[in-house]
Formats: sequence, structure tokens, C-alpha cells
Amino acid sequence: MTPLNSAFGLPPRGRHARPTRCPAQQRRRYGIALIATAATLSLAGCAIPGLPGATGAPDIQRVAATGARPANTTPTAGASVSASASPSPTAAPTAAATPAATTTAAGPGAAVVAPPAAPAWVPVANDLRTGSVTHRVDAAAHTLVIDYWTTEDPASWTPDSAPLIRLNAHIDGPDYGNAIKVTRFNVRADSLAAVLANDAGEFTVAPPFAYSSGVVVPPNPKAHSTQLLFTFDLLTETAPGSGVFARQTVLDTLTIGYAKPGSAAGASATPSPN
Repeated sequence: MTPLNSAFGLPPRGRHARPTRCPAQQRRRYGIALIATAATLSLAGCAIPGLPGATGAPDIQRVAATGARPANTTPTAGASVSASASPSPTAAPTAAATPAATTTAAGPGAAVVAPPAAPAWVPVANDLRTGSVTHRVDAAAHTLVIDYWTTEDPASWTPDSAPLIRLNAHIDGPDYGNAIKVTRFNVRADSLAAVLANDAGEFTVAPPFAYSSGVVVPPNPKAHSTQLLFTFDLLTETAPGSGVFARQTVLDTLTIGYAKPGSAAGASATPSPN
């Protein structure tokens, strides 16, 4: 019997010799095995990296339809840079536009609004604007004459001033020979809640006598004037030598006006209550 090796033209092989395959035969067998394996895996739903469709590669039509990135794909270097890139250069000038507008609004060409000017000081009529004044007040059958004066310059008075006011009070009218006395002299500045004088006693004011006194008006910050209230309590004898007296209270007011504002009066130029 002719050996198979000789029948097919193959060289004889020994008992322990390994079979020899040609390169073409080996490639053919490897290709057949690879195709069979790929077909088996495709039917089983497995994926082979690098092959399309069910083998694991992205399905182009499905990705285009959904617009989603496949889960097993890795972004390229270019995509990472695009995702993490800073805002475009056109956005930066927009973010910085506000300071530029502020600078322009406050620039040299912007309108400057000056603060309102302080209103002019409005002085109040001063009873002693000429340096002296005389008031006449009825006192029963007589008239009480009060002379006020100052040795200072009233035009220089301000709410910070403390002017000295002098006075002289006497009775004017026919002399019937009955006694007339001042039993209390009082001066108040109600706007300051201050009593400037309070003199009690028996002081004759019948002619040719008179009652004299003086008061210092304290500063009145922010005021345009200070009003003084004078009180005279009079005792008038009902008949000469009778020793019986009638009591009467005589009131008078004097306004001290300020020609100029004081250091604390700039907040108001309108006359304030005195």
C-alpha cells in the first residue's frame, strides 16, 4: 500500500515528526476561524471592539438620530478643550462694559450738580434796633412808662450773643398824692425756659422816683429772635394816706432780634418761634 505521503507528493515523515503547514493554508484556516467566531458572537449579542453595529462600535444612524454620545466613547482631546474653554473673547468686553459706562458717566464731560445754596438769613424786627425804645402800659388811673436801652450795637447781635438790656420804669400821669409801689419785678424768656430776673420788695415808682434794673439775654441757638416777658406787680394806694392798696399786674414784652446767623443757625434761615 502506497503511503499517503507519497500519493499526495508529500515528503515522508517520521514517527515523531510534527506536521508542516504552508503559510497560505494557515492564513486560510485562521480566516475561517475568525469569521466563524465573529458570526457566533454576533448571534449571541456580544461586542467586539472596533467592529460596527452590535459588535461594540457606535451605530452611526442611531447616534445621528438621538444626538447623544455613545457611553463607551472617549472624548477627543479637541472636544475636552472645547468643553472646558473660557468664555469667548466677545463675552469678556460685555462683562467689563459696566465699569466703562460708570467711568464715562463720571468723566470730565458729565454734568456736575452743585449743592443748593443756603437760603439767605431773614432777620426778625428788633425792638432795640435803634439802641432804645419806650413802651407805655396802662396801670389803672396811671400809665407805667418803661424805657429800654442797650449800650451795645444791635446790628452785631446773633443767636450766639448775650446782650445786656437795661430798663427804667416810672409812673406818668397826674399826681394825686397816693403811693404807688412795685412789689415784684420778673423777666422770663419762655423759648429758653429761663427766668432772667425776679425781684421782690416794695419799690416806689411815684414821681419823681423810678424803678431801674437790667437783664442779660442768654444765647438762643438757631433762633432768629428772643422774646422777653416783663411782669410788674403794682400796689396803688386808694386814697392819699389811707394805707389801703389796690394790687395790679402789668405785663410787657420786648423782642430781641438777631441781624446775623449764629454758628449753629445755618440749618434754618426761616424765622423760628422765639
